[in-house]
Amino acid sequence: MKKLNKKLLTISMVASLLVGCASTDPYKAKSDDDFTYNPDMSFAMNVVDGSLGFHNGLRDADAPKNADMTPGALDYAADGIIGAAFGGGFGGAFLSMLGTNQGNKPLHSYYGIVYFPVSQKGNVQSIYDNVESELIRVAISTRKLEFVKKEDDANNHVKLTFKGEDCTKHQSLMGYKLDETCSFIHYTKPQLLKYSTTTPTGKNGLYAVIGYETFFTATFLALDLDEKYYFFSPVIRNRTKFPFISNKGKIYPFVKGDVSLTIPELMKIDPWVNSNYGLSQ
Repeated sequence: MKKLNKKLLTISMVASLLVGCASTDPYKAKSDDDFTYNPDMSFAMNVVDGSLGFHNGLRDADAPKNADMTPGALDYAADGIIGAAFGGGFGGAFLSMLGTNQGNKPLHSYYGIVYFPVSQKGNVQSIYDNVESELIRVAISTRKLEFVKKEDDANNHVKLTFKGEDCTKHQSLMGYKLDETCSFIHYTKPQLLKYSTTTPTGKNGLYAVIGYETFFTATFLALDLDEKYYFFSPVIRNRTKFPFISNKGKIYPFVKGDVSLTIPELMKIDPWVNSNYGLSQ
């Protein structure tokens, strides 16, 4: 009887492990919910919450009229700079959003969301392969780089290694040891989040919504990606001053209403973006 119980226990443990593995299957949609735009949220929050189903501490800010711009009312010195970029009277809108997402995984780091158009559900690996190929093409066409190799490491990360002038620029800026090659793009292996019949920008069709945790691209290459890509940039230590979503060259802060910036405007108010993206200009 004891032997039988041990056997049943072993079978039960194996079954539990299999169930756990199935829940993280990169080819199985994590949600059956369609994307639905919520007019009470900012565009940025719609992208995050509507795609992932959570927002992990991010908060939308209202865009108040006659915002208090006095130094005592500002959480960060940068807030006044940001307010001025919008023509004044906007600083108070950012008080409730600056630094709101630090340390809340998976939105503690850069995150890539891709709305990839498909004719039918399935064959997810081909989507992953297409996105990877496109990232390499964009890096080569917009930066002075040559592709060297792809590596998968033991921590479920993909590293795309390049060589060229922009590798040297990136390494110098970051204070890294200069090397012939660099990991110019790296990310956690992708997950199929859901299928959607619409995109955050309102296009209709069938889309596989793919999520890339820790989606890092040197010199903010992600800002140059096309309309399929929604790039979440968080507040990280002393880097980017406020969280935002970028899509097709437009920057959307977590502020309700029709609020957006161009990349040049973002560069004027964010030294980190300016120094990094500026290397590619």
